[in-house]
Amino acid sequence: MDKEQHFELLRESAAEVKELQDRLQSVRDQEAALQAQRVTTLDELKKARDVRFDRMTAAIEDKVPKAQVARALGMDRTNLYKLLEGKETEQDTTAG
Repeated sequence: MDKEQHFELLRESAAEVKELQDRLQSVRDQEAALQAQRVTTLDELKKARDVRFDRMTAAIEDKVPKAQVARALGMDRTNLYKLLEGKETEQDTTAG
């Protein structure tokens, strides 16, 4: 094998490594964008759950039966009670 053939093989290897590095960077960029989207969506979900809870407790305070509130929210009544208990416990710990 002469010198030019070696150089050709070296250039091919360098091009392959460069292409793989570029693909890997593209994947990393996509992951970063997805992570940012995930964080934003989780924040939106937390806010939506807080609004849901506020509306739920307002309805209960206005004497709407809890079973009907749960049905309107599309959740099981036991989950509604757990949600109410969890928020009460959370409020007790932050108030104290």
